Amino acid sequence: MQISSNLMFDRSSSRMSQLMATATKLNVQIATGKKISTPSENVTVAQQIAEFDRKDADAAAYATNLKLSESLLKQADSTLGQITEQLQRATDLVTQAATGTLSDSNRKVIGSELSALVDAMVGLGNTKDLRGQPLFGSASGTDAVIRNANGTFTYNTAPKLSEIPIGDGLTVQPTETASRVFNSGAGDTLAMLAQLASALQTGTDQAGAARDALAPLKAAGDQVSVVQASVGARAARVDLQQGLLQSTNLDRAELRSSMEDIDVTETYAELSKTLTILSATQQSFSKLSQLSLFNYLR
Repeated sequence: MQISSNLMFDRSSSRMSQLMATATKLNVQIATGKKISTPSENVTVAQQIAEFDRKDADAAAYATNLKLSESLLKQADSTLGQITEQLQRATDLVTQAATGTLSDSNRKVIGSELSALVDAMVGLGNTKDLRGQPLFGSASGTDAVIRNANGTFTYNTAPKLSEIPIGDGLTVQPTETASRVFNSGAGDTLAMLAQLASALQTGTDQAGAARDALAPLKAAGDQVSVVQASVGARAARVDLQQGLLQSTNLDRAELRSSMEDIDVTETYAELSKTLTILSATQQSFSKLSQLSLFNYLR
C-alpha cells in the first residue's frame, strides 16, 4: 500500500485552512454582531438590507413630517377654539343689542366691545405657527388677514394650502386658510361684525342692525365648527398614521434582525466547536507528518 505524502499534506492543509477561515468569520460575526461583513458574502441579503436602509430613511422623514403635522393641527384646533369663543361672546352681545330695552349709550358700549372682538379675531387669524409662518396663511409669510381702510378684509391665502407627505403616497393638509375660517354662506364674518360695531356706535336703527346680524353670526359659528371638525379629523388621521409607522418600523426591525444579526449563543458554540476540530486536526497532522513510511508499514 502506497500513500502520497503530497496528498496527505494537501488534504490536511486544506482542511485546516477551511477551519481557520470559518473561525475567523465567526470571530468577526461575534465582534460585529452581524452575519455578513461584506455584500459579496450574501448578495441577496445585502440587497435586502440596503432596501431596509432606504425604508428606514423614508420612515425617519415621515416621522418628522407627522410630528410637524401633529403640532400644526393641534395649534390650528386650539386657535379655532379661541375664535369660537370670540364669536360666542359676539353673539351674546348682539343678542343684548337686539332687545328694545337698552339705551343708545349701552349699545355704543356693546359696539366698542364688538370692535375689540374683531381686532382679537384678526389677531387670531394672523397667528404664527411653530415655524414662524402664518398658521392660516400661505408660505409667502405675509399676514393671512389684512384689514383695509374701507372696513373690508383681504384674506392673503392660497385657495388650498400645501400638503405634507406622511407616508408612501399619503399627504395631509396641516392647517386651514383664513378665508375658509372667516367666510361662511352668510358672507365675510369679520366685515359683518365690523360694520355692526360701527352701526351700534353711530347708527340710528341699532336694534334692527343687531337683529339682522344674528343669523349671519350663527352661520359664522357653524362655519368655524365645520373647519375645526375637519382639522380634528386630519389630526386623528395623523395619529393613526403615527401608530402604523411605529408598527411597521418594529416589524421591519425584527425582519432585518432575523436576516442580519447573529444568535450570539449559537455563534459562540459554533466557534468553540470549530476551534476544537481545528486543534484536533492540527494535532493529528503533526503526528502524521512525523511518521516515516517504515514506521507506517511496521
